[in-house]
Amino acid sequence: MKWGIYYPNDLYFSEAYQVLTLSARDLLHCLMCEVNIRTVPSRTRMDSHIYPNNGDISLSQAQFISYFGCVKDTYSKSKNQLIETGCIKMIYQGGMGAGDMTKYKILTLQYIPIEHQRWRGYPEKNWEHEIPKPKKQLVGVETQWKKGQSGRKKPKATLSK
Repeated sequence: MKWGIYYPNDLYFSEAYQVLTLSARDLLHCLMCEVNIRTVPSRTRMDSHIYPNNGDISLSQAQFISYFGCVKDTYSKSKNQLIETGCIKMIYQGGMGAGDMTKYKILTLQYIPIEHQRWRGYPEKNWEHEIPKPKKQLVGVETQWKKGQSGRKKPKATLSK
């Protein structure tokens, strides 16, 4: 985290930002700090700022937990809230092994084109459908207890009639 972030008033006072929990705001700030900015000569100010690594931003759950001393569920809920409000977009879902991290695109940066700033459309539109759902458990499905089964065999009666 080498530089600071400028939050324009339209972002700060937007409904999308105001509904975020403190943990979600912390996560957004951490993700925004990971973005590199490059200034190039241009005729307009909007075209002069480029984010070369936006879409390749990652922050691991372990990093976030070490920064803020929270639990894993806080990270997950914060990430989901940022996706739902349109502040970030998941580009690649990691977790397939060591070093395979999820990649995000930050949509709240100052010089992102307005048509890509999803958060402006919140709450009329949300992106809850883009929140990754956990895959169904496939291991042991056939051997799981069915409803009404206890797993114990009924004892055989030892008394005769």
